[in-house]
Amino acid sequence: TPGIQVLTETEVVESCGRVGAFRTVLQDKGGRKRAVEHGVTILATGAAAASPAEYCYGQSDRIFTQEEFEEVLAQFKLPKDRLKTVVMIQCVGSRDEKRPYCSRVCCSAALKNAFKALEWNKDARIYVLYRDLMTYGFLEGYYTRARAAGIRFIPYRPERKPEVSIQEGVPVVRFQDPILQREVQIRAEALVLSTGMVPPEGTEGLAQSLGLDRNPDGFLLEADAKWRPVDFLKEGVFVCGTAHSPRSIAESMAQAKSAAQRALAILRREEIFSARMVADVKRSICTLCETCVAVCPYEARSVDTEEGMIVVDQAACQGCGACAAACPSGAAFVRGLEDKTTMAVVEATLEDAFAHI
Repeated sequence: TPGIQVLTETEVVESCGRVGAFRTVLQDKGGRKRAVEHGVTILATGAAAASPAEYCYGQSDRIFTQEEFEEVLAQFKLPKDRLKTVVMIQCVGSRDEKRPYCSRVCCSAALKNAFKALEWNKDARIYVLYRDLMTYGFLEGYYTRARAAGIRFIPYRPERKPEVSIQEGVPVVRFQDPILQREVQIRAEALVLSTGMVPPEGTEGLAQSLGLDRNPDGFLLEADAKWRPVDFLKEGVFVCGTAHSPRSIAESMAQAKSAAQRALAILRREEIFSARMVADVKRSICTLCETCVAVCPYEARSVDTEEGMIVVDQAACQGCGACAAACPSGAAFVRGLEDKTTMAVVEATLEDAFAHI
């Protein structure tokens, strides 16, 4: 498509500027760098599948992740006798101290692969060991269909997870049956582990290069979950898809459309206007302590070393007043909210209030 360039095996090493005038340095695998000037940035880095470190993964060719199982089913690589007994374990490496979040799509992916296995071998016995089954929205119908198709769902508690051993090259799964109240052992021709999503490698470096925040789980953090769900605090930078958090394809597409619309709202303008109230500096009393630079959440302040003064990027400034509150000398202020103006408003309000007493 004219005007679109796709750069593979390329990473962001540096980015600076503001909305409408970004400059990003890209580097390919050969170490060659190129600078790109752009008006907005949309981050859609996706997520990676977590690699399991439990349940004997990697010790038998009969143990798969859901992603691997989907591939071998699609390519008909598994003979029917390898699908006589299939055991799926949910929440592998998820919803624990290391990864406390739910990846939301693992359960629906397990149901999809279970139906595919039944198509390939209608006599297959499929067991799904789960903590909580999350088939939200209209996907709940798949769970109902799965129960009707004979797929067995068996809950387990986190303090008593299933145990897996390899006997003669075949996975053997042991778990506590909550109805029988005793341990049950299943010899599985195929053991499928449902692992969650994790931020892709390089997310931390990318966030640092662009001056963005991440949440405690390592995913990119938006400005406000309710009012600005695809925006960052930094104006002109947007996020969508699983770069933000684990989500389905439909949800990723909806978020991508939202990010594209937000970006287009900026790109279609011929001029970019600053906020109605922006910060400024009283240079005569500024001590260049740089406190305001450190506390500005929008990176709208910097030090001009040649002129020896603090410079405010009015296009990036959102007039939040954090700099004015932190400045020890009172040099930082927000235009329109100077002490004299503010006190005049307070006095007028009080006079009006006391006039009715």
